[in-house]
Amino acid sequence: MPYKRYKLPEYPTKSDMWEKIASDSRPIAVYGMGNGADKLFSHLEKYGAHVSEVFASDGFVRGHSFRGFKVKSLSDIASEYEDFLILLSFASNREEVIEMLKKINSEHTMLVPDMPVAGEEYFDKDFYNNNYENIIKAYESLADEDSKNAFAAIINYKLFGDAEYLLNCYSDTSEIYKLIGSDIRCAVDAGAYNGDTVREMLSYFSKLEKVYAIEPDKRNYKKLSRYVEENLLSEKVLSYNAAVWSEDSSGEFKGSGNRNSSVASTASYEVRAEEIPLVKIDSAVNEKVDYIKYDVEGAEMEALIGSFGTIEKYRPTLLISAYHRSEDIFSLINYMREKHPYYSLYIRRTMCFPAWEIAIIAIPNKSNE
Repeated sequence: MPYKRYKLPEYPTKSDMWEKIASDSRPIAVYGMGNGADKLFSHLEKYGAHVSEVFASDGFVRGHSFRGFKVKSLSDIASEYEDFLILLSFASNREEVIEMLKKINSEHTMLVPDMPVAGEEYFDKDFYNNNYENIIKAYESLADEDSKNAFAAIINYKLFGDAEYLLNCYSDTSEIYKLIGSDIRCAVDAGAYNGDTVREMLSYFSKLEKVYAIEPDKRNYKKLSRYVEENLLSEKVLSYNAAVWSEDSSGEFKGSGNRNSSVASTASYEVRAEEIPLVKIDSAVNEKVDYIKYDVEGAEMEALIGSFGTIEKYRPTLLISAYHRSEDIFSLINYMREKHPYYSLYIRRTMCFPAWEIAIIAIPNKSNE
């Protein structure tokens, strides 16, 4: 676990990344296209900051344009400008992409804006100052120094956008599963995607007997079902095309065929909508559960509320994604501390640009079993 030691930013903090960008006189070059770049362009306009260039990785430069800009390569821009500011607008956890971003960061000035996947609130200086008491409460609730350090690094990253905080504080997937432990027999995978985390669970949990795999997006669900069928797992993996929520109902779901599919009320972007069952884990699962993973694209709080009875009765280990909304990093910790105080709470983050893949890991205290 590469760890440089960090502290929370000063309070009240007087600056943030967005103000820094607005006051920077260098040309701004946005790296990437698509939804992330659109959100970035829109937010920059609020600060009076204007983009000068858009570039893509070499394999994606085909003479096309984006928002009126001819999409160039980084070498094209470097030959035109003596100095410029790079803003990254896409996400990746692929090793080869991370290595490329490390190289770019070492050769140029690059910031990695934190933009919410769900919701509209950005983690700027006002957000930090207004939520400081809740941030401190969450920080002090964490069970070990590594968690507090990871939390501080994430908060610094969100405010200032420096890749340093991403590169110097992260964990391997194996470290996270070591913290969770291997004595898991029954698990719930809320936000099962195409079966990738079911595959992980089967790899790390040698005693695993059953997985409730819940995935709302129809295209992802087809991939999940195909994975289960092709690997002869139908007796071990029970798959459901539904979205976990705080109550049993139905709702409008915005499906995108990837990890960014959302219940409509949690989404901050426009994709096609469809009706989908909304289910409480308390209703969907009627047996002892040892582990629940929540990665539900901004509906984590609702999913926890809908799991209240299961958590109280069985006290499973929990892994809760904490990066979709700006407030997730502290509000989910504070919810767990208030509603389920018999858990020890940890923060871990696997390598990703930007600071996605943040997990709150809740381990029940043995003395309270």
